[in-house]
Amino acid sequence: MTLRNRLVIGGVLLASAGLAACAGEDSPREDAPGARVTRVIDGDTVEMERLGKVRLIGVNPPEKNRCYDDAATRFTRDRLEGQVVQYEMGEEPKDRYDRALAYLSREGEMHNLALLTEGYAKVLTIPPNDKYEERFEQAEREAKKADSGLWDKCDRDAIRARRAAAKRRKEKAEAKRLAAAERRTARRARRAARALDELTQPRGEGPCGISGRCEDELTQPREELEPLLRDLLRRRYGDGQRVDP
Repeated sequence: MTLRNRLVIGGVLLASAGLAACAGEDSPREDAPGARVTRVIDGDTVEMERLGKVRLIGVNPPEKNRCYDDAATRFTRDRLEGQVVQYEMGEEPKDRYDRALAYLSREGEMHNLALLTEGYAKVLTIPPNDKYEERFEQAEREAKKADSGLWDKCDRDAIRARRAAAKRRKEKAEAKRLAAAERRTARRARRAARALDELTQPRGEGPCGISGRCEDELTQPREELEPLLRDLLRRRYGDGQRVDP
């Protein structure tokens, strides 16, 4: 056998060993114990024979009544309910709610990882149960990049919510602006009305008040001011209402 052939064979063997190692990191070993899933509670919690209530390690689907929670529950139910699955217990086997902590696999595919790959959950790492953390985070990045599952739907919902809030703020600011403009118009109208009253009011008991000529002389200024006053009042009350200054 030539040196070249030996190098080629060695490279193939190393690549095969690497692939086997990667496969072993993505799912529990083939001889892992198995049990039947009797009920799916939500996307990351099931009930199993012998184990009771089980919480899937490393994943965090949306909570109840949150965006995409029903989809995550259906995904887990369709894949696991009534099926015999292999399980691998976490280094810390129970949580504070006395649920078993495990990785579940069916037909060689880890369900914890599938939740992340399909965009039904986000990564939740709680040491010491972090055996597959790196692979989980990679799956989350890929799902987010591809806009899979909740990364598409729930992000769009958040965008719509932000836009609606911005629209409400804009409408509120516009209402305040219009109210301030109305107050300014009302003040101008009151000042114009007072100015008109002062110009058309007889002053004192002098010759103007006795002879009445002052009233005749003030007819022209009133005629000049009335259009201005009517315009100001019309802005305040609108064109549909009769305005008498």
